[in-house]
Amino acid sequence: MSITRHLDEIDVLILAELQNDGRMTNAELAKRIRRSPPSTLQRVRALERSGFIRSYTALLDPERLGLRTIVLAMISLSLHQEQPIERFRKSVQDIDEIVECYNVSGEFDFLLKILVKDIRAYEVLMRERLSKIKGVRQIRSSFVLGSSKHTTRVPLPIRRDPSP
Repeated sequence: MSITRHLDEIDVLILAELQNDGRMTNAELAKRIRRSPPSTLQRVRALERSGFIRSYTALLDPERLGLRTIVLAMISLSLHQEQPIERFRKSVQDIDEIVECYNVSGEFDFLLKILVKDIRAYEVLMRERLSKIKGVRQIRSSFVLGSSKHTTRVPLPIRRDPSP
């Protein structure tokens, strides 16, 4: 969706607050940005329609769900034509353990972020699913040992507090 509106300071405040807590009520959001609830709701709906807000979701804790191993898999394809690339993109959509897929430049064609229970589960996934995707030439895997930063927040333009 193309951007059909520009963000003003109030929009940026709304986006910042919703990134911090997407479950807050419209009344609470209005209070935090010092605007009336009807005008706040109108702005939120406009941000949704314009595509600035794609969806609302719950962020789950993978470790609490037994998914303690994060793998970054670098994938090279045999052919770099539209059909093999699209086939790969479509195939990864059907693998729940792949939580992110990036088409990248450089030595590899795709970078995948994969969540699994353990190394054995990754081995099975790689052997039975990833390596069987037609056109995959090479898979290189790196296991995440730790994380210094993980966020879902998108950097927003610098904002000033709006006047009431």
